[in-house]
Order: sequence, then structure tokens, then C-alpha cells
Amino acid sequence: MEIECLDIPAASPVTKAYAGGGKFINTYFDYPQSEAGFRARLAELQDRDFDREGLADAVRAYMDPIGITEKTGTHLDELRTGAPVVIGGQQAGILTGPLYSLNKAITVILEAERLRRLLDTPVVPVFWIAGEDHDLAEINHVNVISGGRLVKRQFPMVPGLKTMASATGFDKSLMGEFIREVFRDYGETEHSAGLLQMAEDCMEGSVSFSDFFASLINRLLGEYGLLLMDAADPGIRRLERSHFSGMISRAEEIAKGVAETERRFSGEGYGAPVGAEPEAANLFFVRDGERHLLMREDGRFHNEQAGLSFSTDDLLEVAETSPERLSNNVVTRPVMQDLVFPVLAFVGGAGEIAYWSLLRPAFHAMGIRMPVVELRSSFTFVTRRADCLLGETGLAAEDVLKGAAGAGRADFLARIQDHGAEEEIDRLAGQLASGYEKLARMLEGKGRGLSRLAETNMEYHERQFGWLKNQIRDSLLLEHETTLSRFELLEAELLPEGGFQERKYTPFQILNEYGPGLFDELIARAPKEPGVHLLVRL
Repeated sequence: MEIECLDIPAASPVTKAYAGGGKFINTYFDYPQSEAGFRARLAELQDRDFDREGLADAVRAYMDPIGITEKTGTHLDELRTGAPVVIGGQQAGILTGPLYSLNKAITVILEAERLRRLLDTPVVPVFWIAGEDHDLAEINHVNVISGGRLVKRQFPMVPGLKTMASATGFDKSLMGEFIREVFRDYGETEHSAGLLQMAEDCMEGSVSFSDFFASLINRLLGEYGLLLMDAADPGIRRLERSHFSGMISRAEEIAKGVAETERRFSGEGYGAPVGAEPEAANLFFVRDGERHLLMREDGRFHNEQAGLSFSTDDLLEVAETSPERLSNNVVTRPVMQDLVFPVLAFVGGAGEIAYWSLLRPAFHAMGIRMPVVELRSSFTFVTRRADCLLGETGLAAEDVLKGAAGAGRADFLARIQDHGAEEEIDRLAGQLASGYEKLARMLEGKGRGLSRLAETNMEYHERQFGWLKNQIRDSLLLEHETTLSRFELLEAELLPEGGFQERKYTPFQILNEYGPGLFDELIARAPKEPGVHLLVRL
């Protein structure tokens, strides 16, 4: 394994501004990404109260069914006795979903280790699963490389289903066949049988998409003591009673503060990542596993479409007696996370950095400050096949990530194009068109429809000339199919559909070829600082 740190330009103005620090950090965040920032945040956490016993018990109860390693047990004890956490999270996905989920978890592990050394104090890695999310279309598929191209394999589900991932089960026989189909796309290697068995074992022990996801992440990264928690877990919900009450009581302050911040944010050219509304409740009500977003009007919390309406006192009673019937949205989830966990640093992707930029008023409304916010690391894996393709095309991996494969294919097509033949066809077409135009004029007034018949005949010839051009082009494409396919396969490997590899393929696409120890080696050798894009040659 060879690791190279790439200089990839920031994907968005927000990411660029955040990386620049200074005014942007001071305007939208509470702490800089510096040793001084971490120490100041640590001091703040030490002055706050957390139900550490209840939290450690809830995490242990959640993780018991999927296995607690020795290091996980150590981290649970440290959390119980005062350690802060580095935290990040992602929605569930089949076979862990796209690589960026694992990339984020690895960043959390590495950053917790780095801060433990920097601050000379225990720091625990935590990964929360967005089990309350209901966008099942985002999690019900797997992308694979098949026939040299990206192919989407979709798990069959009830159309329009909107239940939370943690409340959504699946047919295990169908899921087993689906996973085996995906592995057939991967191709059989010496690692396939073991990885397939791992996936099937994790699936058999799960009752929901979130369970399946958690079990796989734990199997892949459990030895690093990564603590896992589903945001919709009943054990965590019970710890959130008083915090839900606070959010209900301060709903107007939270909503107006975030909406005002987003107006400023948008005015500075950064867009409106949340679409915040001053009348939002920023909470969902859960009924039969489905979430219904609440709004505020005339002192009530309601969702007209779902037939829901609560007074403030009604909703406060729900928070106290049935907290599992409430769920956070994009605004309140980060705040709730910070109220329950002693968060030293939050690790997120570029999209998360954007919406976190709006949340300082929400944190402050609840009497707390934001944690240090850090950009996760990205990894692009260059397989042996991709490395061969780079050599054959003469392209560099970094250039492919900037679109060079598509440009290279276009340039090659331009070079092999038979311009002489096309020019001759155009010349013949022009001569024939001129002749037919002369003929049409001669036939005007000499017979019903004769002039139009000449025009129709010319249109027929034009179609034939077009057909001939296409035949010549198709012949050239067939003749140079091998060379052209190299560009296409290289793009499918490193920049599928114009996006980074990590946004499309699951870790098992890579693990199937290189084995389950791949990420152990990566964690051992990768730079510990977050926010880097690493090119990993395998």
C-alpha cells in the first residue's frame, strides 16, 4: 500500500471558507480547529453535566448484541468516567452503503487517537447511525462495476415506504440473494467466501437496516473500540426527555435564530442548505414508524397532512412520557447529540459543514456551545486494474479525479474520426441538395405535388447520408473498442458518474479483492490529521 496526500480544491465555497478559518469560523462557529480551540472546548465540557452512567449503559446495551471488543469495553469505561468523544455519523446502508461512511468512521477513530495524544487525556471515538432517517431510497441499493461500467443494484422494497431505517425490516431470504448477486458482480476471489459469510452472519442477526449496518461496521472496525449508537435507539431516547422538553420550550428561539443565520449565510453567497423557516418546530412526531415534521402556528405544533396537532403542554407530556415518539431533524439532531454526548469534536462531510454553519443560535438557545467541527478525510483507492489502466492511457490518478479520463476519451475520438469521409459525404449531400433544389424549381406548377415530391426525395437521401456517417463512426468505435473501454473503465473505477469513488461503491468492492485487513493497514499508515484526501495505491 502506498499513500499519497492529494491537493484537491475545496468542493464548495463553504468548504473553502471553512478551511480558511478566520472570519468565517468566528462568524458561524464557536471554536477554531487548533490546540487552543480543543483545550477551550475540553474545559467547557468539564463544566457541564452529563448522565454518563446512563449514556454508557445505553451504548453498552445497544452494542451487546453485535459484540463488544476489549477496546470497546475500555472506551465505554472511559466514557463513563469522564472522557470526551470525537463523533460522526451517517445513515445506514446495505453492505455499509458508500465508502464515505467507513471513511468517516475511520476519520473519527484517527482523530480520537490524535487528540488523546495532543491533550494527554482519554478521548473516545463514537459513530452514531441516523436510524431515524426515512429516506429509504438512499439506502436500498448498492453500486457495482459490471461490464466495465457502474451498475445500480436495487433491493426490492414497498414503493413509497417512509418508515425510519431503524423501524424498517427486510426479508432475509431476499436480502441474502441480493447480497450474493452483488458478490457475483464483484467476481470471485480468495476473499469472497469469507466476506460473504461475514455479511450473511451480520444480516441474520439483524432485524432492521440500521442493525445490519451497525453489525457490519462493528465487524470491520470493532477492534479500534469505535462506539456505535443508533440515534433512534429507545435507550438514548430516554436520556433525551429533558432535552426534548427544552427544544419544545425554545422552539421559536431556535427556529428564528437558524432562519436569520441562513439569510445571512445565503447573502454571503453560500446558499441555503437547510431552507430554515421561522415557524419550524424542527422536530418530528413518530407514528407507526413514520416521521411527521411538525410546524408551529398560534401556539400549537401541527402537521395538517398527518392530522396532528399538539399544544405546547401536550408535546411536553409526550417528551416526558413517550420520548421515542419524538425525533430530531437536521437542525436539532446535532444539538441533541451534543446534549447527550460530551462532544469534543464533530467530524462531518462537506454537506454537513454547510448546515452546521447555521446552527450556532440553536446550540446557544439550549445554553451550550458548538463543538470543534472538522472535515472528514476522503480516500480514493487505486486497484491494480486501475493502476494498469493509468499506465495504458498515460493519465495520472489525480488528473482522472479532475475529469481527465472523459477528456482523454473525447480527444482520442477526435483523433480517430474519419473527417475525410465525412467531408466527402457532406460534399455529395451538398451537390445533391443543389440539384434537387433546381429540380424542385423546374417542377413548380407542372403537376400536383411534384415539387414537394422532390423535397421528400431529398429528405430521404439526407437520412441515408446520416445513416452512412453513423455506420462509419460505429465502425471506428468497434475498431478502437479496447482503447476506448480503457478510458471508460478507468472513469468507472476512480470517478464513477463524475463523482468520487467513495460516493458510489461499498467497502466490499475493494475488500473483495484485497481482503478484510485492508482497512487495518490503512488506519496504521494514514496521516492522523482529518480533512485530507488520500490516494491509496493497492
